[in-house]
Amino acid sequence: MDQEELLQNNEAFILRTASFVLGRPVSRSDDEYSIALSAFWEAAQSHDPSKGSLQTYASVVIRHRLIDFIRSGKHYGQEISVEPDVFTGEISSESETEGLRISIEKKLIQDMPDRTLSEEIGELALILQRYQIDFFDLPNACPKAQKTRAVCLKAARFVCAVAELLARLRRTLKLPAAEMETGVPIARKLLDKFRKYIIASVEIEAGDFPGIQEYFSGKEGA
Repeated sequence: MDQEELLQNNEAFILRTASFVLGRPVSRSDDEYSIALSAFWEAAQSHDPSKGSLQTYASVVIRHRLIDFIRSGKHYGQEISVEPDVFTGEISSESETEGLRISIEKKLIQDMPDRTLSEEIGELALILQRYQIDFFDLPNACPKAQKTRAVCLKAARFVCAVAELLARLRRTLKLPAAEMETGVPIARKLLDKFRKYIIASVEIEAGDFPGIQEYFSGKEGA
């Protein structure tokens, strides 16, 4: 597949990823789209298929390039945003989405010595790939009811608190269902239905994701 064909086939993904990182719609006429397009091609040239899908890898590269673009001062916006419905799954209108949006001012991004929130999300996406979980599928995997979400989070924290269970999850890529049923307790049907959400919650809680954890705890009443 040549460059032009590859980019055309992935155009929707590139636009969606750029829009997700910036927290606003991105069109083909925007400078950010050109940056994202170039980043995707860069990723395609260096991608190792044995380490995951091209799109998962490309999403990380695109985020990094867009963050660099923002840091350069050429970006006309004043903030980048990350949609919180990835974690809550309870967005019912555009106004609610805007009200729940996490905003990171450009100055804070420039002054941040380590990773940005977008970089954390990129790393989390790579981890979730091991479980065959697409980061962009998480909104559809989240419990809609707050009570159900609270139970799932309790189950995730139970796994995090028991080193043996956390190690087993990461080794087998399967939830330790029997222990969770008795230790939380939680119904098996919830473990099966919300597997993706629970695993993502475990990796967020147990991993090195301070930015995501701060948001996650604040919204879920931890």
